[in-house]
Amino acid sequence: MRRPVPIQRLTGLAGAGRSRLLIGSVAVRSVLALGFVFVGYLLLHERFAAFDVAVAQVVLGALGLETETVGPSDLVVTGGEDFNVYAIVTGTCSSAAGALGIAGVTVFLLPGRAWRRLVGGGLAVALFVAFNVVRICSILLLGWWLATAGTGLAVVSLAVPLITCAAVAASGRVGLPSRIAALLAGGLLAVLLYGVVRGFDYSAGMVSYHALAGPVLTFGTLAVSLIVLWRAIVGAEPQPAAALS
Repeated sequence: MRRPVPIQRLTGLAGAGRSRLLIGSVAVRSVLALGFVFVGYLLLHERFAAFDVAVAQVVLGALGLETETVGPSDLVVTGGEDFNVYAIVTGTCSSAAGALGIAGVTVFLLPGRAWRRLVGGGLAVALFVAFNVVRICSILLLGWWLATAGTGLAVVSLAVPLITCAAVAASGRVGLPSRIAALLAGGLLAVLLYGVVRGFDYSAGMVSYHALAGPVLTFGTLAVSLIVLWRAIVGAEPQPAAALS
């Protein structure tokens, strides 16, 4: 005879500090969080952009590209004779909005012990900033590769992962999130491959990548960062107890 599986309640959040919220109204706290993000962005977006550029310059230099700052958030990147780009990281391209949004959620919306929110919020913000720098570097590295690899090698380097992504997206052996990610990545690779085959220059590939991959990477990283924040405050999701025969 099978006994019913006991249902475990997620008590970590409820008991983590309901009384620690100074303002009980969710609507008021939401308005404060939005105000925090808005004002913080107006005051700090240039500093965030400058920080992202400074870190990206170190990463690109370590990868062998020559970089030179010509302004707080402007960067000249060169790689050989065929690649020369003047890159401008604006406030909207910086990590400002995402980092401040995570901080606003941490401070105003999520309950829990202060040290848990501090640790979780810090990890989530650091993760988002790091991935945003990776996104900026990936745009420039893609342009360098398309400019220096040659048409044949560029086609192969895009076609092989495109076929792999198509196989993963069509497979029934992987989860739905993996299939969706493979479908998105495959679509991006197909657009880039089309541009290479048609003979578009590397700048067109960089524009396509920035327009298509930018939102996907930004919102994907934001989702992962919020999951890290949630797990730090609430803890891992409890697993149901195994059924007894």
